[in-house]
Amino acid sequence: MSRYDWDPEKARVNLAMHGVSFEEAETVPDSELARWVADPRFAHDDRFLITGPSSIGTLLIVVTSERGPRPRIISARRATKRERHAYEARP
Repeated sequence: MSRYDWDPEKARVNLAMHGVSFEEAETVPDSELARWVADPRFAHDDRFLITGPSSIGTLLIVVTSERGPRPRIISARRATKRERHAYEARP
């Protein structure tokens, strides 16, 4: 059983738009290389942007919400070139 919840239709759309499954995305938050930041667009909410490698080594940006009984994946996509450079430049 997954540690994360998500909307099945949102997962289907995300896969079609970004080529990233929520099953792959759920491996990012538990990576010891993951970097968590509060989502500045949703300061009032418990949303986080998580940057890190998936279990297959793809650097992803995963948006999660920590409201509710289980964390929820909102979206997931590959990191942009700029995001990759910022991730790699941080100690």
